[in-house]
Parts: sequence; structure tokens; C-alpha cells
Amino acid sequence: MAGTHRRWSLLTIAATGLLVASACGGAATTPAPASQAAAPSQPAATAAASVAAASQAIASQAAGQAVNGGTLIVGLPGDMAFADPSLVSDGNSLYVMTQVVQGLVGLAPGTLSDIVPVLAASLPTVSSGGKTYTFTLRTGIKFQDGTPFNAAAVKYNYERWQNYPKGDLQDNAYYYGAVFGGFGSQSNIASIDTPNDTTVVFNLKQPQSNFLISQTLMVFGIQSPTALQKGNADATPLSGNKYAQGQLPQGQDMVGTGPFTFKDWVPKDNITLVKNPDYWDAANAAHVDEIVFKPIGDSTARLQALQSGSIDVAVVIQPTDVKTAQSSGLTIIDRGQQTCNMLNLDLNQSVAGKPTIYANKDVRLAIASALNKPAYVQTFFAGQALVPTSFIPVGTLGYKAETLPGYDPAKAKQLLQQSGVPASQLSVDLYYPSNVTRPYMPDPKNEAVAIANDLQAVGFKVNLKTEDWGTSYITDATNGKLPAYLFGWICDWAGADDYLSVAWFGYQNGQPNAQFHYANPTLNDVMLKALAAPSTDQANQYWGQAQDILAADMPEIPLSSAKTPGAYDSKVHGFVPQGGVLEYLNSVWIK
Repeated sequence: MAGTHRRWSLLTIAATGLLVASACGGAATTPAPASQAAAPSQPAATAAASVAAASQAIASQAAGQAVNGGTLIVGLPGDMAFADPSLVSDGNSLYVMTQVVQGLVGLAPGTLSDIVPVLAASLPTVSSGGKTYTFTLRTGIKFQDGTPFNAAAVKYNYERWQNYPKGDLQDNAYYYGAVFGGFGSQSNIASIDTPNDTTVVFNLKQPQSNFLISQTLMVFGIQSPTALQKGNADATPLSGNKYAQGQLPQGQDMVGTGPFTFKDWVPKDNITLVKNPDYWDAANAAHVDEIVFKPIGDSTARLQALQSGSIDVAVVIQPTDVKTAQSSGLTIIDRGQQTCNMLNLDLNQSVAGKPTIYANKDVRLAIASALNKPAYVQTFFAGQALVPTSFIPVGTLGYKAETLPGYDPAKAKQLLQQSGVPASQLSVDLYYPSNVTRPYMPDPKNEAVAIANDLQAVGFKVNLKTEDWGTSYITDATNGKLPAYLFGWICDWAGADDYLSVAWFGYQNGQPNAQFHYANPTLNDVMLKALAAPSTDQANQYWGQAQDILAADMPEIPLSSAKTPGAYDSKVHGFVPQGGVLEYLNSVWIK
């Protein structure tokens, strides 16, 4: 759930013909240094490492000679959720963790789709059947607490996630369940072998076309087993888990291998990282001594903080504020012209075990026809967004144009009458998040008000409700406690699977996603075939069928697909924009 746009590509491992969907960076790891590019036997890895080197060279030339030292203050559009990467699914948490924790693979700086080896020495070799991935690891790396990084540490982390019990841990480890189809015996990982300290072999039950690219997500970042065990990181409930809450002393929480280490977190006030003096990749060591992240949910307050100099970078600003920021002498973060995010009105067909009115297809279609999406794009995005033509953005791998319901109040009224739902039951509790803005949702409250007005105009009674984004909204939405709510997705890689399967409609543990309770075995079967498809063309045919099914059923209402500007002060240099709104800050320096 971390935002991107602009590019996608495809890497094919020649030995297998297995599709590797291209990334787009929702949770990218810090890239491997160009000086340690992949082995010659891995041409895809070598090419990707070359992209990384080129991106860094461009950044260096544009910025001039880097200066070390100082504190960088970054304004985020909201707070972290947890200090354990495996338990988060929001962009704010992932933006912080991208600086601290690393995975086996990541994305080249500034790209959405170029996979590079990070803690792995090269991209993996893959068996002819597409079920076995063998990674060779880099040597000489230590976690920030001094624990050696090796194959046993990788195995420990993956088995930890796979064995999360039901309850708090499974409920919040969204990505593991979504990517691998569930936990425990439901996971697509059959076993992990570690024949020696530098080799890790993943054995899958079924081919998985998104396996490699999904591992660029920071939720799959490798943490120190010593720190996890010492901090009792698997304790529940999470409200009392000091590791997850970031309450342990410095060096004992969020312990990774990255260029920054986690210092402390004061919820709703600041998150502080410090330069890792022992970072294994000296050529790409951080320049600033410290990063202080300030969660500022109100977009106007965030821009004012940037204008006043109390923050140096605003990761996201409202599209309507771009001209104001430029007139103030600020540099706009241009992340490209295409989009890789979606804002939806999500409809849950069952809450607390009871069907809602959204289980009625005609009601869903009526809502889709009632909403004036072009007006939302003009009002809340200053035209810097697109009205969706499918359930994934244009340009995403596997995209297929669909004919979705347009703004037609008369049609909406007709569908409501056709639904057979009495007027007395057409009551909508519409939720929106507070204390946050997102690239796809710059003004949650007022957009919810606009939606409410459109729904009331066709016969609904709307009760607006809100919850704090960081403390309850995300958890309640993903656990199926909200009936109708604004929610979005910033792609983790620019592929249909990331939206349709990982984010929304993939089954976990044999059950449909609790966000929607949309049970459609036909859709699930089509998506599983797409994930196991041996070629791009075959995969895209299945993803097209999936979009056809969704367009007919409308289990959620796509509202907009937004561009994602940010801004920074003139003293900031070396900032490399990334379409996924997850930039690496080790290249940044201040003067």
C-alpha cells in the first residue's frame, strides 16, 4: 500500500520462462551498490545493477559534491503503525522502514520496476518448474546489533512470518498472507533450505509469478533474530508488545542492515533515525547524521511547516498546493505523469457476521452511478488525477479497459428501485480517516462529504463517521469492521496481481478478503491461474478476465487515480524521486 506510478517492465529468468512481474516500489529495499553488481551468470541482475548505478550517478551529478552531517526533517502525511516491518501495510511506516531494514532484493533508486540484489549477491536461480528459488547471499554483513547476517537469519525471519498464529499477528501481517495465500500450511512456501551460511533455497508448492518482485516489499525485510528474540517480538496483544510499539532501547527495535538505525518513536510527534556508522555498503553510506520524521496529517499544516522551515521535506503535498509551493521557492518532487495508485469507495458485504446492503449487486451499481467522479478529480486533485477505467491504473501490467458506470443519478435511482431494498434500509455509515492525507486521498473529510451529498441525492441516508488513521482506521478496515469507507492502494509493483490479488480480492486461508467479504470462487480461480501462468500473454489474459468479472459485479467503486507531488527546501540535495512515494534517503544531503 505504498504509492507509485509511471513505469513497469518485465524481467524473465531465461532458464524457466517464469514471469517475474515488474516492481513499482510500495516497499522497496535499499538497493545494492553498483560496485557489487550481480554475477555475470545473471544477465537480468547485471542489467538491474547497471540501472542502480546510473540512477545514483544522475543524482550525484544533479546535486553536486555531497556534504556529510546535519539533521534532515521530513514531514510525513501520518504516523507509523508499528515498529516491526512485518506487521505494517501503510506507506508512512514503510517510508521510515525503507531507510533501516533491507531484504534479499530491492528496486534500483528512482524506479518502479528494476529489481536489484541487495542482501542477496545476485538475483536467484530458478528451477525449470518455477517452484524453487536459490539465493546466494552477500558475506561480511552484520545487523545493527552486531548479529551476523547469514542464511539462518533469512530462514528465521520467513519461518517466523509463516508461523504467525491467528489473532493480532496474522491480522496485522497482511502482506505475508496476501502474497503467499495464507499462513502455516496455507502458505505457498513449502520449505526453506539452508545448505550453508550463504545459500537459501525457497521451495514453493506452486509456481508464483510474483514471488521475486513481491520480495522487494519492506515487510519482507530481514531483521536480526537476536533482537526479535530478545525483544519478545511475537508477544500478543500487540498493544503490549514493546518491540512492535518501538519502546525498546536504541538498537533493539527494528534492527536491520540498512544505512540508518532506529533511535526512538514518540507516537504522533516524531520518529528519529540515526546514521549507521557500520553500514556494510560504505560507497552508499548515509550523508546526514539524523533523520527526524514528523507526522503531519493536515496537508495545509504540512505545507506551512515546509514554508516556515520547520521541516525540510514534505513527502506529499496536495496537487492544489503545487503552485503555492513553487511561488514560495520550494522544489517540487515530480514523480511522473502516470499513476500507480487507486482511491476506492470500499463496500463490505458482511460486518460482524451479518450481511449489509452492499451484498446486493444493484445497490453497488447504484452507488457507482451516483458518484460524480470527474467532479472529485477537479475539486480535490486540481485535475491532477484520472477517472479510472478499470480496477487498476492505466499502464499497469495486465490492465484492460472496462466500461465502468459513469455519473448517472437517474440510473442510480432506477437501480435502487430494482434492488428491492426498502428506502428505510438505504442507510450508509460512510467512514473516512482522520489525521492523515494520502497521495490518493489529499482531503479525506471533504471528499467523504462530497460522496455523501451525491448518495443522498439519489435516496440514501448517509452517516459520516471517522477514525484515526494510525490507531484504528487501517486495522478496522483491513479486518472487515467498516461497512463503507474510503481506502486506497499505492502499488507495490506495477502489476495487476498487486492490486487485484494482493490488495483486494485474493483469498487467504481459503477465505475471501475480510475487507469486502466478496466471495467469488470464479474470480479467485482466474487469479490463481494468472499467478501460475508461464508467460506474460497468458497471465494478462487471465487478469483481463478478472477485470471483466469485477466490472460486472462492482464489489468496490474506483474513484480516482492520482499523481503524487511532494516538495522540499532549497538546502536539500540528492533527493531521487520514486513513483511509489518511497525514496531512499541515504543519497540525500543538506547544505
